[in-house]
Amino acid sequence: MFIMGEQGRYRSNRHRAQEVSTSTMGDGRYEESDYSKRYSEGETEEDYGMKYKEKYANERGAISDAQSVAYTAYNMNLESGQSIVNDLRNVGVTVLSLESLSTEAMIHYMDAVTTMRLGDENDEKCMLYTDRMGRVFNVIISGGAEGLAKTWSSLQAEYSGLFATIVIPFVVRMIASYSSTAYQNAEIETTALHPLMMLLIFGLLLQNEISHSRLTMSIMVRGSNSVGSHVWRGGSLTDYPRIIVLTILLLASFASLDDPVRDILTLVGSIFGGVLIFCNLGSRAWKKLEIGFIDSTNVFSSIIVFFAALSAGIVFPFVGLRSVHGGTDVQDAATDVEKIISNPNGKRARQNITGAATFVAFVFLFSDATAVQKSLGVDFTKNRAYVNLVIGVWWFLSTLASMALCHRLDSSQNKKIEPFLRREETSPVGWIMPSVPNIVIDPNLARGRMILSRLSYGSDIICALLLTAIALLIIYMGLREIQGNAVKSFWNLS
Repeated sequence: MFIMGEQGRYRSNRHRAQEVSTSTMGDGRYEESDYSKRYSEGETEEDYGMKYKEKYANERGAISDAQSVAYTAYNMNLESGQSIVNDLRNVGVTVLSLESLSTEAMIHYMDAVTTMRLGDENDEKCMLYTDRMGRVFNVIISGGAEGLAKTWSSLQAEYSGLFATIVIPFVVRMIASYSSTAYQNAEIETTALHPLMMLLIFGLLLQNEISHSRLTMSIMVRGSNSVGSHVWRGGSLTDYPRIIVLTILLLASFASLDDPVRDILTLVGSIFGGVLIFCNLGSRAWKKLEIGFIDSTNVFSSIIVFFAALSAGIVFPFVGLRSVHGGTDVQDAATDVEKIISNPNGKRARQNITGAATFVAFVFLFSDATAVQKSLGVDFTKNRAYVNLVIGVWWFLSTLASMALCHRLDSSQNKKIEPFLRREETSPVGWIMPSVPNIVIDPNLARGRMILSRLSYGSDIICALLLTAIALLIIYMGLREIQGNAVKSFWNLS
């Protein structure tokens, strides 16, 4: 009735706007209406009608929106949320149903879902929220997860495992070049390359190879269902490991030449950067080999995941290359995609590993030549014998280990069918139903829990005392400086 009344009111206004009203005067003359005056001033009747059309455009839009909302709610109440859930389950989709709950209950449910591993990556699953009207929504995690999901998608496409394996021997040469050198009648620590050069290498050339190592380990080793699940579990949106590497090298590049801290920072930054390269390679190899996810929730989970990814990157790094996958050992033209189930023996993957490892070895051998080093202006002759020995043993054993595990690569991973759902990294389970709208939940709901929830005013008193103590310390340091007493640090005020 409300909608019909608004429509009738609009039609009556439109007709009145298009009419020319006149009034009879005592002398028999007619007085022109406002519209007649405007028309006589050069405005046509069509122009005047367009003004009224634009005036009521917003009103018509609101009516249309109200009709759309009412129609959607009506249909969704007819097709209840439980019916949609049952239909999806009948076609083999795993559905997690989240109904209208309290905020605390919803947080506990989300904690449980994001902690557990829900099947394989390609298993169709979704998480739906049903409100009190019976409307169904996909559950989406916000709080910056949308931007991180796009970054993760780009990183997956741009990551080069071959480039990472080529740089590993170079980083080892850089670390081994660290030694003492006489400079201005003093012994200082030096490295073969300037820290600014290492900053450019890790910041520009290896941008993708060291980026988001924590997210990579979380999804590929720990078994987080999606980027949104990682964010809900407390994963940072900022790539702190990469920032730490670049900050260390940046500080080293500004340090003075005769300061031993300069090259110590360069050494530390190079080692940390090499660790990130191994972690990213190892995480990808771990996932491809289907070793099993480390989905524990104790305090040592992150440490265990880190060492697992680092070990995998050192032992079988060539499995992490994009070109090394299950594939098929028969001719592609004679292979039916629907019949690809498993890889017989991994022959194609071993051929790709052989080619990549050979290329890495040739780059390493050329970089070892004295003429090449002189032309590039570097000197890697320090500890040269040990570097060749260590890299030679690692290259040979890691290549053999990678080739020996190729039979574990699953060729069915090359085939993806999404008939009912669509992959979505911001979902807690990694999939959504395309024909259903989304409800967005901010992970800050779970992070905003009080530390001392049982204290009513006690927590406010503790916060006030803490801030007062810090302020008094800073003020006391300032007063000491005014009195002429040098304060070297806040823990040494004597």
